[in-house]
Amino acid sequence: MRQPEKEADGLSPIVRDKLQRLRNMLADLQLDAVVLTLQRNVSWLAGSRSHINTASEPACCKLVVTARDVYLVASNIEAERLAEEEFVPSGFAPALCGVFVWPWHEPAVQERLLAELLAGSSRIGTDADMEAEFRGLRTVLHPLELDEWSGLGELAGEALEETAARIAAGQSEFELAAMLARNCLERELEPIVYLTAADERIAERRHPLPTSRRLESCAMLVLCARRRGKIVSATRMVHFGQPPEALVRRHRAVAEISARLHAATRPGKTWGELYASLQQFYGEAGFPGEERRHHQGGLAGYATREQLALPASTGAVQTNQLYAWNPTLPGVKSEDTLWVGDHFSACLTDPPHRSSAIYPRIEIEADGRKWSRPGLLIRAR
Repeated sequence: MRQPEKEADGLSPIVRDKLQRLRNMLADLQLDAVVLTLQRNVSWLAGSRSHINTASEPACCKLVVTARDVYLVASNIEAERLAEEEFVPSGFAPALCGVFVWPWHEPAVQERLLAELLAGSSRIGTDADMEAEFRGLRTVLHPLELDEWSGLGELAGEALEETAARIAAGQSEFELAAMLARNCLERELEPIVYLTAADERIAERRHPLPTSRRLESCAMLVLCARRRGKIVSATRMVHFGQPPEALVRRHRAVAEISARLHAATRPGKTWGELYASLQQFYGEAGFPGEERRHHQGGLAGYATREQLALPASTGAVQTNQLYAWNPTLPGVKSEDTLWVGDHFSACLTDPPHRSSAIYPRIEIEADGRKWSRPGLLIRAR
């Protein structure tokens, strides 16, 4: 990935923009400082990994940001690694005004260091107490980040496709999940959600954690992949032998709902309006009310879903946001991650130049544009 050019102070335009937006927020809220403690926010600001346990919400360090300075507070286990292996490659290192290290076996020292750093600040916030404000910051991409997000999306799509091409009847759902995880890690992606279902379980379980059930005819592969804190989501379906006609019809219907949702996701449209639209799409596809059986996705970014689309949602789509929609019908699902631009949108996990890789295509006209969605991959028994 080509890094954006740095300015004289060593900061890239992306880091400078994020810091400026964060400091503008501090000024608006009349705060002197904020302490970042959650990995989704540390990763957003630093452009790097900030975890040890992939399932942990707290970061493995803390960042203190004031109107002028940025400080890293980390244990002696993490400080050097973060600086050298995460913050230097991401371009965040020049933003640091100081690194404060506490011995891992003396956690009270961490609190003392934070107190000393914040001694001159009377109004202090934490990201954990300001989730709405931080979500507003981290879910609007800098335009120069799009290349990195696009690369992540393409690699996640490749991992899914390679898994779909290699799984075999007789394998357990755990074996399918293991193959998907390996295909992610080989591409330097962290598989933070990898769900697999075989045959009847696809319709029975909308969130199918893998089991020992063995694949006979049909498999669903679900992936949320993360790189440097950024997360994309996608799902692919595979069938061995000729699928039943009813399954083919449902898959086309869910692909059409997905395409229409992608077309409707435009700047200014509220999430509540999008939910009303998807209700309409389900009804017109012949499946009224089916949207109530599973969440439909929504705003994405540094969490698998930053905000679900709900009937009463009042937030609105903005330019340079990501949306991961996942409409489902019994036994089928259509899911990819969409980038929203001013005048057009692009599917990151199913980019046009890869659309003929191994999956058949379903072409759908929506809002005056032709949308291409992955079909059902049919493999020989």
